[in-house]
Amino acid sequence: MTIPELAPRRRYGAIAATWAFALVVAVVIAVVVPLDSHFRWFGLVGGATLIFAFAAQLVDGRPSGFIFRVSVAALGGMTLIGIVALVAVLAAVSPA
Repeated sequence: MTIPELAPRRRYGAIAATWAFALVVAVVIAVVVPLDSHFRWFGLVGGATLIFAFAAQLVDGRPSGFIFRVSVAALGGMTLIGIVALVAVLAAVSPA
C-alpha cells in the first residue's frame, strides 16, 4: 500500500531550473569568452548541465519517472546550449 502525497511538489521546477542554468551560462560564455575557445567552454557547460540535471532531480526526491525527468532536463539544456552556440557562430561569421 502506498501513502499518498499530502502536498504534491511541483513537477517541472527542477527541469526549468536546469534549462535556466544552461541558458544563462551559455549566454554568459557567448558574450564573455573569446570566439576561438567558445566550443571548449560549451562542452564544459554541457557536462555541468548534465550534472546539474541529475542533482536537481535528486533534490526533488520523487523516485517515479526519475530517469525520464533527468533525460528531459539534460536534453533540453543541451538543446539550449546548441541554439546559443549556433547564434554565436552565425553572429561571428556574419558581415558587420
